Amino acid sequence: MDWKNDLQIGEYLIIECYRKLDPTTFTDVNDDIFLKRYVTALFKKQWGANLSKFNGVAMLGGVTLNGQQIYSEALSDIEKLETELRTTYELNPALMIG
Repeated sequence: MDWKNDLQIGEYLIIECYRKLDPTTFTDVNDDIFLKRYVTALFKKQWGANLSKFNGVAMLGGVTLNGQQIYSEALSDIEKLETELRTTYELNPALMIG
């Protein structure tokens, strides 16, 4: 870009940029409630997948864990969180056309 000839007085130059934050300096990065809920749902999905291999095994005290139910609950939680992410934080694609 030729800065002297391509821009006229009164024109605007808009720049959108992203910056990677250092989590040791900006400790609030790890305290995001959405991130905590999403990671918990992903762990729940993996836990349900692992437990589904041993479906119907009785635990101490007569408790039986249902891995398939835990897995399907995690999938619905993940889908709900991703929908919330898209509707709350994602920019409208129409704003980017121009």
